[in-house]
Amino acid sequence: MAVTCAVLVVSPGFSTAESLDLTPSHEVLDSAQIVQILNGRQDAVQSLGWKNVSVAKSARQNAANAGNVVDVDDRSLDSVRQDFDGKQFSINDIVLNAVSALESIEQDAANTGNAVIGGDIGNVEQYFADGSVQHAKNNLVLPDLPGTLRQTGANTMNLVYSEQSVALSSQNFTKQAKQLIDNRVVVTGAGGEGAIVQEGTNLGNIIVARDVDEVVRDFSGDQIINNVVTLKDGARWGSISQNGTNIANYIEAENIGYLKQTSSNGEQIVNNKVQVVTLEGLTEITSPNITQNSNNFVNMIVLKAPADDGSTKIVDVLQATDYGQTVQGANAGTVSQTGNAVVIDR
Repeated sequence: MAVTCAVLVVSPGFSTAESLDLTPSHEVLDSAQIVQILNGRQDAVQSLGWKNVSVAKSARQNAANAGNVVDVDDRSLDSVRQDFDGKQFSINDIVLNAVSALESIEQDAANTGNAVIGGDIGNVEQYFADGSVQHAKNNLVLPDLPGTLRQTGANTMNLVYSEQSVALSSQNFTKQAKQLIDNRVVVTGAGGEGAIVQEGTNLGNIIVARDVDEVVRDFSGDQIINNVVTLKDGARWGSISQNGTNIANYIEAENIGYLKQTSSNGEQIVNNKVQVVTLEGLTEITSPNITQNSNNFVNMIVLKAPADDGSTKIVDVLQATDYGQTVQGANAGTVSQTGNAVVIDR
């Protein structure tokens, strides 16, 4: 059985991307095996050139794509195979010549592919093909700064979630595949005392369950986050906060039987940048009131507290990584770069 799922969430009054047919979960439960294949492209694009904002107090854009999603709450699944060979673009764009009464602007862009949520889950195979892309982009151009500007970008690929058990899982995030987030704010005028917040999160090859019997997976693609604020020379701001987190090959469970996870060839990058346009060009700054946080995690295991009976299970783990991690911009904030880590929360 082939199922392709797309869900779009957008603000009223804005243009929407075309959605694909959604098959209800009760229909797919009757099948011994669920197979989902996505070939092609999903676009959720919203562009707003607002000339008269004198009466508006707030503005919000939501753009989202979802492809290859199985969500059956806590019911059991025998077998799921998901192949994603395509591209997802969620893009929000606002250009203003005045902010007038605006007190807040929010832009949220998100892409989800290859996600399985259920109770007891049997066999799961997830594949993110060469050349496939998830791109979440928020772009905002304005002369002044209202109370709060917030941009949020998120990409999720190859996710398995169960509050019970997962028997066998295979996840492959290939070498030429990519997750990309671009949050960009350009202040063309005097600015103001408002706050700018930019947040980006890329998640690839994620498993969260109580019990996991066997996992074999590889992550060889790229995760990139760009949080960029560009200010006209002399522009004012209240505060700027930039946060970027990349996570690849993450597993969280009480008990894990066998785990083999590798990562190679690709890279994780977080670019947090605040720059001023001067006669000499672009000058990067880190103060005042600028906070930047960057986090890269690859091959991470979190062992949660066991059941009430105190039972534990030996973990057989093979981890290998040859993977690049880069951050730019960490003023007054934190930098974390972690590879091949085991965290025991007991």
